[in-house]
Amino acid sequence: MLTETSRKLSQAGCEKVLMVLGRDKYDPETECKGCLNFNGIFSPSPKIAVWSTIDEAAKQKKKKKAAAPTKKSISQSGYLLFLILGSFLTTLGMVSLIWKPFDLILRERLRMMKGLPAYDWWQNPPDEVLLSAYVFNYTNSEEFMNGSADKLIVQEIGPYIFREKLYHNDVVKNNNNTLSYTALRKAIFLPELNKLNPKMDTIIVPNLVLLGASSYISDAAFITKLGLKMITNRAGSKPFSKVTVDEYFWNFTDPVLRLGISLFPSFMPTDNVGILNQIYKSFEDRVTVKIGVDNGPREFFKIDKYNGAPGMQVWPNETCDSVQGSSEGVSYHQDIRKEDTIYYLRKTICRAVPLYYTGDVIVRGVKTYRFELPNTTFARPPEGQEECYRDSSYPTLLSGLSDVSPCYYNFPIASSFPHFMYADPKVTEKLEGLSPNWEKHGSVALIEPNTGVPLTAWARSQSSLIMHDMSYFPSLKRFSNVALPMFWLEYKQMGLPPKIYYVLYFMVNVIKPYQVFFSVLMLIVGAFFYFIGLSRLWRRCLLVNSRAYSTIDIKIKNSPV
Repeated sequence: MLTETSRKLSQAGCEKVLMVLGRDKYDPETECKGCLNFNGIFSPSPKIAVWSTIDEAAKQKKKKKAAAPTKKSISQSGYLLFLILGSFLTTLGMVSLIWKPFDLILRERLRMMKGLPAYDWWQNPPDEVLLSAYVFNYTNSEEFMNGSADKLIVQEIGPYIFREKLYHNDVVKNNNNTLSYTALRKAIFLPELNKLNPKMDTIIVPNLVLLGASSYISDAAFITKLGLKMITNRAGSKPFSKVTVDEYFWNFTDPVLRLGISLFPSFMPTDNVGILNQIYKSFEDRVTVKIGVDNGPREFFKIDKYNGAPGMQVWPNETCDSVQGSSEGVSYHQDIRKEDTIYYLRKTICRAVPLYYTGDVIVRGVKTYRFELPNTTFARPPEGQEECYRDSSYPTLLSGLSDVSPCYYNFPIASSFPHFMYADPKVTEKLEGLSPNWEKHGSVALIEPNTGVPLTAWARSQSSLIMHDMSYFPSLKRFSNVALPMFWLEYKQMGLPPKIYYVLYFMVNVIKPYQVFFSVLMLIVGAFFYFIGLSRLWRRCLLVNSRAYSTIDIKIKNSPV
């Protein structure tokens, strides 16, 4: 406004000057340029300068205000994010120090909840158990029978490899913190793993029907022995039979058996004494095990009932017969200690046997406890102690032989270590060709102690036909008081499936040793984030307060005198 007035005054002055000079037209660009500088004469007043400064400050404030919301929102979201993260990590760290993750995982496993990995792995066990069967071929049977040889020479043939498939069916959770299920096992031949062909391989073996029946009635009444002698003479059975390995496993029979069934059906309980057929045809049992938090980790999956009873119901002594506290070997109780005695139940040996700690072993980076079957497993009890596993109707067996006849129709069969390892030397007096070796014939389980999961295990046992006094049968006298080895089996858990192994490895090698470290780390990081959030919140509060009391800096330009 002042500038325009000055310009007009300057123009009017210039026109008057030109009139005096005799010119009638004024050109502001060329004429009297700067002749009258009113800006230099008239300075703006202080009031005008103040209003101009206020206007400029208002514009600046408006610009700052326009940009402020974005900065404010960013600052607000920043401190909130750090406060939330800090609170979460601090809380998680404190909780994990009180309730450790490793303990929570094992505690949850005790519940055996359907759908969780522990339950699914147990209900559908992986195909990791291999059954290796070895048979004994008698190479001098004729010489022994005609008296030219005093000892029987046996030759081990095998292995014939099967996969033992385990099924857990009809699973029921009971109200008393137990789990009931039907355990079913099947043996499936694996051609790809076998170098031998059981259908082509021929062996000479003791006639289980003739020799077994004769030994079975060795102390029976005269009329019973006479009846069997008549049947065997009529059938024309021989003490040794030439059969294929497959027949020996699954379909072993004899004319004596067929004739006996037709004459005395109640006396002959089966028409097939194939060794694996006898084991697996009735390998279906109802088992009840302990689960749940109330029972605790050291009772987890221990057998409570077996086919509805606390024992196998085959031995007169309840303590010997009991299988309570044992395991089928799929999994053992948690929190295993070195001083523990682990009991392993296997139906083929007709009882639960103890396993004892012998040392630590690292298996693929996981620490395990090595438990072994003791040398005295099949030994006679110390002097003065009761004979637990013995049919009272049979003579006492030599040390190293354990009676299992109650589990096989009372046929005179005994279990032992393979090749009669650790047995009384008298057991092998009439036998040649045996070579016991602990590395080949011992039984071991390598168990991860926290979870009770076996990483690998092998259970080995031999079955033999026990010949009692055969003096009544002249053609069989040479077999009196001899244990005739039939076969031995190895059940081997080859390992864990990769998925189960890596989960176990992560639990015991990462979570357990480092869980306290991670908890403390979360506390530190959480506290750090919380401090950052509080700092940002404090700075924001100070910024808001400073803006509320801010002033406009106005400079007034004084006019010159």
